[in-house]
Amino acid sequence: MTADSSKTLVNVYTTPIEFDAELVKAMLADEGIPSYVEDANGPFPGLSGIPCHVQVAVEHELLARQLIDEHEERHRERVERELANEEEEALNEESLEKELDNESEHD
Repeated sequence: MTADSSKTLVNVYTTPIEFDAELVKAMLADEGIPSYVEDANGPFPGLSGIPCHVQVAVEHELLARQLIDEHEERHRERVERELANEEEEALNEESLEKELDNESEHD
């Protein structure tokens, strides 16, 4: 897909991080949806603050948005699970330390 076909393109994802835009583009490609990253950071790769827009042909807009939403939801769920696991590990460690302290006080 080229920028020349921009008359039929719509933005489906915007991010200041070009890498994230490229990940979304790859995910869409895996699903058979061609896309284009507009306003990539050009000569300044990795520069935040300049939004990148992932664009698809208007006929792919609804499916692309649905896939992106599902991808972001899975990511949120994974992050929440990881945080919950870290909290549980911290609580278990704290409990073990208290138990060891109590045992050493009784000895």
